[in-house]
Amino acid sequence: MEDSKVRIEIYEGDPFGGVCCGPPRITSPEAVEKLRNMLTERSQTVQRLSEEFKDTITIKREIISQKRWDYPEYVRRLMFDSKPLPYIFVNGEAVVTGRFPSYEEFAALLKSHVVDIQRP
Repeated sequence: MEDSKVRIEIYEGDPFGGVCCGPPRITSPEAVEKLRNMLTERSQTVQRLSEEFKDTITIKREIISQKRWDYPEYVRRLMFDSKPLPYIFVNGEAVVTGRFPSYEEFAALLKSHVVDIQRP
């Protein structure tokens, strides 16, 4: 069953900057609130996709680490080309780079893929 599902892969940057000795210095309460809202929105989008498309998709979400090189070739290629994060893939094909889609944008991206797997 898993093989017949649409694979969504989300590769994101470290929201805390990936610093070795703790989180980055946040300069204001507004910056903290902005980061919190961004993380909450992304989490809610992924949760909603997981719930509403649960029978037709799988979602893999990872933080990119510069210390790892065992990512799939299509991810390494974007890293090598210095494309901005996040990377969004559907069935191994890059569909969005440099921004995190809204739920509506994800749903539109998935529409043709989900219809294809639901056909007999």
